[in-house]
Amino acid sequence: MAVTGQDLTKTFPGTRALDHVGIAVGEGEVHALLGANGSGKSTLVKVLTGVYQPDSGTITVGERQVSAIASPNEANALGIAVVHQESPLVDTLTVAECVALFRGYPTSAGRIRWREVYRETEQLLDRLGVHVDPRALAGQLSPAERALVALAIALDRVRSGVSLLILDEVTASLPEDQAEVYLQRVAELARQGTPVLMVTHRLAELHELATHVTVLRDGRLVHQGAAREVPDEELVGHMVGEGRATPAIAQAATASDSALRALWTGRQRSGERVVLEVEHLQGELLQDVSFAVRAGEIVGIGGLAEGGIAELPHLLAGAVHPLAGTIRIDGHELSGHPSPRDVIDAGLALLPADRLRSGGVTSLSVTENIVLPDARRYWHRRDRERQAVRQVIDRLDVRPPSGAALFGSLSGGNQQKVLLGKWLLRGPSVLVLDDPTSGVDPGARETIFAMLREAANAGLGIVLFSTEPEQLAAMCSRVLVLRDGEIVRELADDDLNRESVTRWCYA
Repeated sequence: MAVTGQDLTKTFPGTRALDHVGIAVGEGEVHALLGANGSGKSTLVKVLTGVYQPDSGTITVGERQVSAIASPNEANALGIAVVHQESPLVDTLTVAECVALFRGYPTSAGRIRWREVYRETEQLLDRLGVHVDPRALAGQLSPAERALVALAIALDRVRSGVSLLILDEVTASLPEDQAEVYLQRVAELARQGTPVLMVTHRLAELHELATHVTVLRDGRLVHQGAAREVPDEELVGHMVGEGRATPAIAQAATASDSALRALWTGRQRSGERVVLEVEHLQGELLQDVSFAVRAGEIVGIGGLAEGGIAELPHLLAGAVHPLAGTIRIDGHELSGHPSPRDVIDAGLALLPADRLRSGGVTSLSVTENIVLPDARRYWHRRDRERQAVRQVIDRLDVRPPSGAALFGSLSGGNQQKVLLGKWLLRGPSVLVLDDPTSGVDPGARETIFAMLREAANAGLGIVLFSTEPEQLAAMCSRVLVLRDGEIVRELADDDLNRESVTRWCYA
């Protein structure tokens, strides 16, 4: 059953989020929807799922044409299922209990029939080929397993047959190897005739899975066609605007140190100076980790979550206390149980993977988020505050370019730009980035990478954790691979490429 949107327009106060956009997804087709943050992708998804109603245009599902889908319940009735990046699971509940939250708990005489709950969940997962124990706690599942259970819940809510499956950046937070498992299941659904609309920022997924692609920019349709006929560089050009992508990135990447100092107020640094020393660090998963980072280096950390890669950035930032080992920042040894404030004052800043819960405060403005770590510096100094915020917004191309905008209202890429600028303003010796481009569009990703290269050229030591081997190979001078709580390999020079990083991280 094909699903089509024609001339869809949606306007919010002061913004036209969709401007006469059309899209069609046929049976058995995987149709990729691309665009920079703020391009209108999320608005289009919400129009197709009944969260928003368009100002004009039509939506056709099979033989039925409507001017709008009134609600998510109506979307379900029409057979439209959506899986979001954040899985609808409660960590403290079992998988079966999470499923029952949506399909209902079977009861008898006021009591839940638990055997039936687990049996029905097992049957649901088996039908989709999802090999997950219904009695397992949701919090103990891997990211890929969580995503697959979320897919099962979404498909189960559509009782009359699936007319369209929408994947809204589901793989953004999945490591590459686990994303592949998930996408294989999606491909199977498409082969069975299910139309799939896949919103993604990972261009590699486009070539591996998608048959057609639609690109939005500033609410308008700027490209539509076969997925395999357009090179990545051209797609990025469509997303950010022809003539803007490559020149702007190249200019930012080669900017002078003096231009950076307008934003970054750090001390002068020597490229031979060691800014971070870690010796025999031990945590719950880490066994014995030692490494050093020099000023101006970008050192990558790769591996699987169970190998300790998810624990290490929190140990470095003082969010989790180590069981043993020492950490020195700029020659200063931290106490055995440093607080995050102790670590920040010593000169290390962490850009966490979860930007909404751990990185920024959604209910505060962009200005308040930027000055928060150094509030005393800006207290009753409005001119200094305005200048600092303007530097971050201008240098990192934050959109909308307003310090008054709520942080929570920004797209993921612009939130990450604000957080990066916030920490660079403090002039740290070491910046730790935990999967910094998760859920970030290619245009914003290149802006962030250009800023990081510029900061490293000025002497900042950077530790980059990433689930994307290609990113590690492109950005880092060397990559340390964690496995079973230890560093098992250092990749550099000719050994540092996407294939070797993938092999050592996931083999």
